Amino acid sequence: MVVDPIHPTVPMLEPLSKMTEGNKKQYIADVRVMNYLLQAIPNDIHNSVDACKNAKEMWERIKRLMHGSEITTHVRHSRLMDEFGKFAAKEGESLDSVHEWLTTLMNIMDRNNVLPIPVAINTKFLNCLQPKWSKYVTMVHHNQIGPAVSYDVLYDQLVQFKPHVLASRAKKAAKNHDPLALIAHSNASSSHSHANSSYSPQP
Repeated sequence: MVVDPIHPTVPMLEPLSKMTEGNKKQYIADVRVMNYLLQAIPNDIHNSVDACKNAKEMWERIKRLMHGSEITTHVRHSRLMDEFGKFAAKEGESLDSVHEWLTTLMNIMDRNNVLPIPVAINTKFLNCLQPKWSKYVTMVHHNQIGPAVSYDVLYDQLVQFKPHVLASRAKKAAKNHDPLALIAHSNASSSHSHANSSYSPQP
């Protein structure tokens, strides 16, 4: 086997002078493509493909090493879709955390050419939010006109209501943990109940 002096990484099966015109053009085209591929691939698989005899063989080997066979691709697709289907927020998880984890999953799926339709992603995102966001989710839904936006846009719209959600939670926590407020609320309720029970219409 002869090594091409111009492109030393590509093996040369026979001298150019002995090739037919058609084979010569094919060889030159293969050399160019193979060198482009060798420059583009990661270093860790370079040594696994640099001995290929033509561009087609090299491309097939690169695809297998980087993406796997059709079977492994199908398995990967199924696993990612299953992971997307099981995606759920933990109890008390914040809006920011849900968005961050979903973005990470979407990035992995995108790298593997596996992406659900936008409506499914949006639904998954909104359904994972805590009940305290339900009122604002409804408001955002009503403001949507035209085609479905991305879940990132929904996040940007919802995050504007974050101060309201935090204030509401703080108010609720204060009410539940303030003994005086709790006693006052209980007294008011009992007085109202007593007044209703002591009142009886005249015959």
